[in-house]
Amino acid sequence: MLNVTPIRGNNQYAAAHYFSAADDYYAKDNPGEWQGHGAQILGLTGPVEQAQLSRLLDGQLPNGERIQTTFDRSDNKKRMGLDLTFSAPKSVSMQALVAGDKDVTAAHDRAVTHALEQVERLAEARKKIKGKSTRERTGNMVIGKFRHEMSRAKDPQLHTHSVVLNMTQRADGAWRALANEDIFRVQHEVDALYKSELARGLQALGYAIRLVDDQGNFELAHLSREQIEAFSARSRVIEEALANEGKTRATATTLEKQVISLATRPRKDESDRAVVKQYWIEKSHDLGIDYGAPSPLDGHAYDPGKGPGHDFSSRGQHRGDGGLIAATSLPARLTPAQAVVQYAINHLTEREAVVRETVLTATALRRAVGLAGAHEVRAEIRRLVDQGSLVESVPAYRMAERKDGKDGPALSSVGWKSYLQTLKGWSDREARQYVSHAIQQGSLVPAEKRYTTHKALAREKAILAIERDGRAAVEPIMTATAVKAALEGTSLNTGQRAAVQAIVSTRNRFVGIQGDAGTGKTFTVNQALALIKQTSVVSAAYRTVALAPYGNQVKALKNEGLDAHTLASFLRTKDKPIDSKTIIVLDESGVVGARQMEQVMRIVEKAGARMVLLGDTKQTEAIEAGKPFAQLQQAGMQTARISEIQRQKDHDLRTAVEHAAEGRVAQSLAHLRHVEELKEPSERHRAIVNDYVQLAEPERRATLIVAGTNDARREINRLVRESLDLSGKGRPFETLTRVDMTQAQRRFAPSYQPGMVIQPEKDYPKAGLARGETYRVQEAMPGNALIVQRQDGTTTTINPRKATQLSVYHLERVELSIGDTVRINRNDPGRDLTNGDRLRVTGVIGGMITLESVEQRNGRPVRSLELLSSRPLHLEHAYASTVHSAQGLTNDRALIALDTKSRTTSMNLYYVAISRARHEARIYTNSIKDLPTAIARRFDKSTALAVQHERQLQRRDAGVQPKGVADGKQALDRHQLEHLRKQPASGPKPAHDGRRG
Repeated sequence: MLNVTPIRGNNQYAAAHYFSAADDYYAKDNPGEWQGHGAQILGLTGPVEQAQLSRLLDGQLPNGERIQTTFDRSDNKKRMGLDLTFSAPKSVSMQALVAGDKDVTAAHDRAVTHALEQVERLAEARKKIKGKSTRERTGNMVIGKFRHEMSRAKDPQLHTHSVVLNMTQRADGAWRALANEDIFRVQHEVDALYKSELARGLQALGYAIRLVDDQGNFELAHLSREQIEAFSARSRVIEEALANEGKTRATATTLEKQVISLATRPRKDESDRAVVKQYWIEKSHDLGIDYGAPSPLDGHAYDPGKGPGHDFSSRGQHRGDGGLIAATSLPARLTPAQAVVQYAINHLTEREAVVRETVLTATALRRAVGLAGAHEVRAEIRRLVDQGSLVESVPAYRMAERKDGKDGPALSSVGWKSYLQTLKGWSDREARQYVSHAIQQGSLVPAEKRYTTHKALAREKAILAIERDGRAAVEPIMTATAVKAALEGTSLNTGQRAAVQAIVSTRNRFVGIQGDAGTGKTFTVNQALALIKQTSVVSAAYRTVALAPYGNQVKALKNEGLDAHTLASFLRTKDKPIDSKTIIVLDESGVVGARQMEQVMRIVEKAGARMVLLGDTKQTEAIEAGKPFAQLQQAGMQTARISEIQRQKDHDLRTAVEHAAEGRVAQSLAHLRHVEELKEPSERHRAIVNDYVQLAEPERRATLIVAGTNDARREINRLVRESLDLSGKGRPFETLTRVDMTQAQRRFAPSYQPGMVIQPEKDYPKAGLARGETYRVQEAMPGNALIVQRQDGTTTTINPRKATQLSVYHLERVELSIGDTVRINRNDPGRDLTNGDRLRVTGVIGGMITLESVEQRNGRPVRSLELLSSRPLHLEHAYASTVHSAQGLTNDRALIALDTKSRTTSMNLYYVAISRARHEARIYTNSIKDLPTAIARRFDKSTALAVQHERQLQRRDAGVQPKGVADGKQALDRHQLEHLRKQPASGPKPAHDGRRG
C-alpha cells in the first residue's frame, strides 16, 4: 500500500528533528539509502546521514547553494518534500520479519525501487521564459529511502519511507523546486505497480499469494486470515472501537475513523525491538503458524511443533505454485494480460465512456497482481490501441501555469490554434507557429491520454441514428392549429404551451422537453396527455407508459396519475404491452446512461411507438456512462424548452435558482438569505441539526437536509437522532446498505469482503441460491470462488462469474426508536415499497417493527405496515440525503452542507440542492470566500463521439498536432480570453479558469 504525505512546515529545524528522531522514523540500524538521478548528480551515495537530510529538507545543496523556498497554497507552510510510504501486506511482513526470510525483504525493496523509478520519470521544474510560466520534464529526483519493521502497536510491519526532496535539476543545470502535481495524479498507479511487482517477486521465490480484494491487496496463501489478524493489533483496536459505536470501517464516517485512529495510536518506542521480536516468535508458536523460513533471531529457526531454536525440514515447504491464480481465476481463452486489461475496460467504461490512461493502467495493474506485470499490461493496452479495439485520444495540452493549484482545460494544438485565430484574427500559419512554439518551450504541457471503446462509439452512434430515423416517421395526433385552439384560456405559460404542442402535433417519433428545475415539466406532459384523451378521434386509442430511473421518481409520477415503472423493470419485462398507439414518457432523462437509453429507444422504434424525453441537462448526470439526453439535443432532436420556474414561492429563492440554472454563481448566492461559514465539518453538521430540530414537527417533515457525501449524511443522521433524544431509546436491528459495485466487480470474487451480504435477483439452483434470500460472505478463495453462508448457518461456494445477478450490501446494526424517520433502500413490490419511500417508526415490539408513511392525508398517515426483523431490513435513517437521492424531490425547505474542499461540490450539486425548496434554502459551508469557485465546477461526462470528432479534426488538419481529448466544446472564460488577447505572438502566457478539462 502507498501513502503520499506532504512534508511541510515553517520551522526546518523542527522538521529535521522529526524526520531524524521523532518516533524513531529513521532508525539507527536502518540509516537509509539514496535513490534517484538527482541524488547521483549531487554525489549522494551510501547511508543517509541525518544532518545531511536536515540540510536538504531546508533546501541546502551539498555545494552550499540554496533552492528558492516554495510554499503550500492551502496553509502557507514551507514545502520540503513528499513522504511516499510503501507498506507490505501483513503476511509478507510476518514472513520477512518473524520468519526472517531476507529474500522477502529484498523483494519488497526491489518493488519499492521499481515504483520510485516510475515516479522519478514525472519530475518537473517550473521556469519563466520572457515572463511566461513554463514547465520542464527533468526526470531526476533526490530520494532518501528508510526501511522500517515495526508498527506503533508493536506488530511486524515492513514499510519504507521514501522521502522525495523538493528539488530537481533542469537542463540548464539550475536546481529548482520540484513540481509534484503529477505524483499525486498517478498515486493509484504507483500503488498498483508496487503491489504487482512485489507479488511477482514473491512468486519468483516460490510463494503462492491470495487476493483479498479488487484493489490489488493480497496475502501469502499459506497464512490464514485469522493468523494474519492476530498480528494486526492496531487494526483490531480500531475495529473494536468502531464496533462499540455499532459501526464498521465501511460504515463509519471519515471523521469517526480519524478520531478513533488518533485516540488509539500509541507512541513508537524501538528500544525494546529485540524483546518484541522474541514475542513475535512465541506468538507464532502459540498460533501454530508454519512459516517455512529461518528466524531473524541469532540464526535460530522456529518450528511450531518444537518451539524456537529448531530447524525446518524444508525452507520452502509452504511455497506454492505462483501461477495458481492465473490457472484458476481467469476467463477462458484469454492470457493474463488480456484478461486484466479487459476487466479494467469493462469496469471503467460502465461508468464513463472515456477513461484516463493512469486510471486504466492502475485498474488493470490491481487486477494483474499475481498474474501479469506492468510491462505486459502496458503492452496489452498498446496492442488494443494498435488493432483499434481501444480508441486513443489525440494529444492534448494544458497551460503550464495553474490557478489555485488546479488544471485548466485540455485542448489539442488545433484547438488552441482555433482559439487564437478567433481571438486575435491571426492567420492559420501565425496561430500554428504560436502553438508549436508554446509546446516546444513548455508553456503548453501534455495532458493525460484518454481512451474510449468501439462499443461506446457504436452505442452513441446508434442512439443518434434511431432518433434521426424517427424524424417525420409518425402522424401528428392533433394539428398545430387544433392544439393552439385547445390551449386558449389555459394557465400554461409560453414554454409549457410549446412543449404540449411539440408532444401532440409532432411528426417525430422522439421529442425532448428540456426544463429547468421546478418549471412544471411533469405537469406539462400531463396537460398534453389530457388533451390527447379529450380528442374524440383518438379517444381511448393512445396508452401512456411513464418511466423513470429511480423508485421515488416513479412514485411521484404515480401520484400524478400516470402508469409509471422504473426504467430497469420495464427493460427486464419480456412481453412489453406497447405498440404504435403507445406514448413512452421517460422522466429524468438526464440521469439515464447510454446503455439503457439505447435499449429503450430500440424498443420504441421496433414497436412503432412514440417517446417523450423529459429532463434537465443541468442537474446530476447518469451514474452509468454517457449523456445521451444532452447528445440528442445537440444533434438536433426536436426539443421544447421550459424555463419559467413554478416551484419556488419565495422571490429571492426563485431568483437564486434562475441564476444557478444559467451558471451565474455569485448572483445566485447573493439571493440566498442564509449562507453560514463554519470551518469544521462537525460545526457545520451541528449547526444544521440545531436549525432542523428547532423547527416544529410539521416543518421538519417538509424539510430536506442535503449532504455532499455519504460520510456527512451519516454524521448528520446521528446528530439528529441525538438531538431528538432518540439515541439509546430503541433497539438495534440488522440493516442492509447497498454496496456500489460495477458488473465487472460483481463477477470478481475478491471484490466481496467478509461480512458483506448478497441477495440474488433470480434463482441459481446449481449454486444453491434462491431469489430474494440473503447470504453472508465468508471469504473469497482462489479460482474465483466465493464462500457464502446461508441463514441456517450452512455454507455454499459460488462462482460470481456464473451467478451474475447479485445485489450486494453492507450489513449494519442500526438502532431504531419510536419516532425515527427512515428510508426504504430496495424496491419491494410485494409490500408496495419503493426505493426512496420515507417512513416513520411507530412501534418496536419483539421482532416486529411498525412503520407509517411520512406523507399524510387529512391529518393521518397514508399507509402503515409491519416488518419482521428475522431478516436484515432494507432501510436506513433518512434525516439527511445525498443529492442523487434528493433529485426529483420537492420540499418547503432545504438545509445544504457544502464543503468547498470536497470533490462532490459542484454546480450540479448546488443547483439540484437549492432547487428542491419551495420557500427557503440555507447553505452551510467551510468557506464563503471559496464557495463560488467550488460551486462553479461542472462535472460533465465525456463522450466517445467527442474523441472521434477530435480524431477527425486531426485528419483534416494534416501535418500538425491534432485536436485534443476534451469534448471540443470547452471555452476559456472571459478573463482567459482577455488574457490571451493581450499576449504577443511570441508564445502564449498560460491562464487557467479553474474548471476541469
